[in-house]
Amino acid sequence: MTITEDDSNIYIDDYIIPKGREKADIKARENVVWAMLGKWLSINPLKRKKNIDLKDYIYLRFDGMQETVNKAARKYTSTMAVFELDFLLANAVKIGTDKPQSKRQDKFAEMIIMNVNTPAFLPYFDKVKMLVGITKQKKDAKKIQYSITAIEPVE
Repeated sequence: MTITEDDSNIYIDDYIIPKGREKADIKARENVVWAMLGKWLSINPLKRKKNIDLKDYIYLRFDGMQETVNKAARKYTSTMAVFELDFLLANAVKIGTDKPQSKRQDKFAEMIIMNVNTPAFLPYFDKVKMLVGITKQKKDAKKIQYSITAIEPVE
């Protein structure tokens, strides 16, 4: 993966990620995140990845993808984090749990809070926070990737 930048954009391979906060910048980042999620799904038709810490699969589903797009498009660093989706799903470590905090999260019984250090992107961000929802089915509960947010370095 090749990363370059100028004052306005980050360039990762063939993708342009605007750094700005304007509506057009956010929309452009949303398109990049959808493209990356689509690319990941085309390589992973089972829509899941085994997480080392949880010793279970984390699935990608539409509602989680939609929330990921919403969260990851807000900041260009979070958009960049989606490029490491495979790594995040496999290597994120559980740091806690929480009850669903919004109407959109009500379909989940519990939310797992996970972090992962991402040295490939330093100094853009130190780690990534990933929320994973546990579905309410008692017998066959699944872990669904819900959102991704880059955590900025402390200065």
